[in-house]
Amino acid sequence: MRALFRTLIVVVVCLDLAPSAGAARRGDPPTRSDLQRRADDAAARYDRALATLSRLGDEIDRLHGRIAEAEARIAPLRAAVTRRAVAVYTSDRGLDAFSAFADGLDLVESARGAKIASEVSARDYAVIRSVADGAAELARRRDELAARRVEQQRTTDDLEAERRNVELALSSMVKREQAEQALQSHLMLRTSRGERAPLDTLPSGPIPVVTDFVCPIRGPLTFSDTWGAPRPGGRRHEGTDLMNAYGTPNVAVVSGGFETHHSGLGGLSIYLHGDDGNTYYYAHLSQIVGPDRRVAQGEVIGLTGSSGDATTPHTHFEFHPGGGPAVNSYPLVKAHC
Repeated sequence: MRALFRTLIVVVVCLDLAPSAGAARRGDPPTRSDLQRRADDAAARYDRALATLSRLGDEIDRLHGRIAEAEARIAPLRAAVTRRAVAVYTSDRGLDAFSAFADGLDLVESARGAKIASEVSARDYAVIRSVADGAAELARRRDELAARRVEQQRTTDDLEAERRNVELALSSMVKREQAEQALQSHLMLRTSRGERAPLDTLPSGPIPVVTDFVCPIRGPLTFSDTWGAPRPGGRRHEGTDLMNAYGTPNVAVVSGGFETHHSGLGGLSIYLHGDDGNTYYYAHLSQIVGPDRRVAQGEVIGLTGSSGDATTPHTHFEFHPGGGPAVNSYPLVKAHC
């Protein structure tokens, strides 16, 4: 038995030394730092694609609005031009000419429109010119809209690819962590079975006031500073997206009381009112662990998910000093995760 333990210790030491030596030889399995770097890089690309997609969505919405405004502005002008054409030039040929003009052709300079142009007033001419200008504007807007839609589709494809890259890297990190924990557990002398309490087990006795801060995620994660990044509808990002595997435990960053909420944007979410006087917000959860209650620092309160408007499993985390407006939570999370 002692020989087995000595062998296991050697294996663990080798695992611990591997990251410090870097990715040693080609074909070796990636180290913990390799996997973290892959996750961080993919998450940064994902965040950039998400911001670009949000910006393009807003631009497309604005273009739709401008096209509708231009069409509404041109419609009565076209009707006026058509009525004047009927009065001035009632032949089928003339009506055909003006019908073509109404579709955007500049007949003022064309031979077929010469008779009409010669018989209309300066006011009529201004209306005709407005229709031509409006038709040209519509054509430009529609071309711009088509280009934005192509860009939107390309960005959507990029976003999906980076989402898969992030999830793959995080999954590899979780598997490595689980393997290391399983190996190290053989080195522990167990005095009782089940040394780790299930997630839904609640602590008993009084909960102390703890006002320092711990990482809100218990497990591998990646994140970047996306404070103020564009979001659909002209919104700005007001938190830090902690990307981690679906079902990863989310813990109370300080002691305090939490309450559960649900919305179309945040999905299943938690407001933790900390004993430090600050409020912390966790969004897009897949599950709340236990009822609304007072919790100890580090206690599991939810599991990561993709509820609400999330496109990939992650926890949107916000920091509200004194319970007021959100401020950038990235420096706080960066210092503790």
